Amino acid sequence: MSKNSLAVNKLYLELPLFKQAFVHKSISSDQNNERLEFLGDAVLEIVVSEYLFNRFTDLNEGKLTQMRASLVNTQSLAEVFQQLDCKDLLQTSKGTNKLDQTHKHSIYAGALEACIGAIFIELGFEESKGFILQIFQNSFSLLNAFAELKDAKSRLQEALQAKGAELPKYLVISNKEGNYFDCTVTFNGKTFHASDSIKKESEQKVAELILLELEES
Repeated sequence: MSKNSLAVNKLYLELPLFKQAFVHKSISSDQNNERLEFLGDAVLEIVVSEYLFNRFTDLNEGKLTQMRASLVNTQSLAEVFQQLDCKDLLQTSKGTNKLDQTHKHSIYAGALEACIGAIFIELGFEESKGFILQIFQNSFSLLNAFAELKDAKSRLQEALQAKGAELPKYLVISNKEGNYFDCTVTFNGKTFHASDSIKKESEQKVAELILLELEES
């Protein structure tokens, strides 16, 4: 194990749902990690929100939201997943495995959220909370209440303006019930897509994917 690896409780590896958390939808259309990812996303948000609320007692809601977004986004979640000592358990199809890193980051982030969801179902909230606090320990230690935090859309706008490039147009379509949103952006000949139960968050997720593309190009 490298010095940067995050050790996972060996008990987790014996849990059926924890094993399923590493199964991408390209491997199985029904026994995959998507439902666990959905649940883990919610658990992660409440744990990080509680941590920030208790630690930064003088920050307002806007600043706390920005700080949470700096922690809970595709890139940071992907980085944490890649530090897990069990990351090699991830199962994807050969075709999916050949995707560029931009798409893989989304897969890694989803797998991490699925792991959290699996621990929550199998062992309860307190165990999943302990896992989250453990794997984000380094990220938490780097937080600064006085840091200038900007969301992904703002950072993308600044990056593109610096290059003199045209700003992206976010196309958002909701489902019939109006409680889930799909956002699509075409940028530099590529299409970026993300979904969320909150319209603004779907846009933020797409902006994060484009930022990753810019960093790797």
